[in-house]
Order: sequence, then C-alpha cells, then structure tokens
Amino acid sequence: MKQRVRALRRILKVRNTQKRLKERALMRAGSHYAFLESNAQRIRNLRAETHESEVVLTAGLFAAKMELSDRLMEASRVVEVSVQAAMQILAAAERQNSAAQAIHEGTEKLLKSKVSILRKMENRQADVSSNILYNIENYRKKESCDDW
Repeated sequence: MKQRVRALRRILKVRNTQKRLKERALMRAGSHYAFLESNAQRIRNLRAETHESEVVLTAGLFAAKMELSDRLMEASRVVEVSVQAAMQILAAAERQNSAAQAIHEGTEKLLKSKVSILRKMENRQADVSSNILYNIENYRKKESCDDW
C-alpha cells in the first residue's frame, strides 16, 4: 500500500508539471491573441483615419492615399486570419488546460483517499497490536491470580 502511495505521489508530481505547462501555454496563447487583436485594431484605426478627410489636394496625394488604403485593407485581412487562428489556438489551449486540471484534481483526490486508507490501516494495526498486548497482560494477571 505504501508503494502505491509513493507511486501516486510521483504521478501527482507529473500531473502538476503537466498542469503548469498547460497553464503557461494558455497564457502564451492568450497574450498572442491579445497582441494580434491589438494590431488588427490599430490597422482598422489607420484605415479609418485615411478615409476621414475627403479633401484631396493633388492627384498624387489621392493615389498615395488609395494605395495606403488598399495596403491597410490587405493587412487587415491577413491579421484577421491570424486572429482567427489565434482564437482557435486559445480555445484549444483552454480545453487542454481544463483537461489537465481535471486530471490533476482526480489524481490528487485519489492520493488523498489512499493516504487516508493507509492511515486507517496503520491505526487499526496499532490498535490490534495494543489490544493483543493488553490481552496478553490481562491473561498473565489472570494466571497469576489463579495460581493463588
């Protein structure tokens, strides 16, 4: 039984390490998603700024403004695809983190249960040993009383 408890403790350490790795992966995925979302917002803001003023001084300035707008639109599409991919990675990381946490908690409960059973067995063994010694002592006293 003690070997099982030791084995469960080792397993719990492994599960704890797995849980921490999944938590770190979740944090990295969340920060990456936030970074991409921030970039997408910045691109949307820049694009909105290029369309704010409709007054164009020269044809060259108008052409440059249109080219910038087209490039920002393309960048926006690329970033949106990246944001969607990051969102999927974040969702997968959340699922893996939840699964790792559930496995860790299950292993922890099992270990606590086994430790509790082991303690009860040890206490019972101590009680049995104590009772045996008590009974032996009483038997000896009885024999000595019978000898009189």
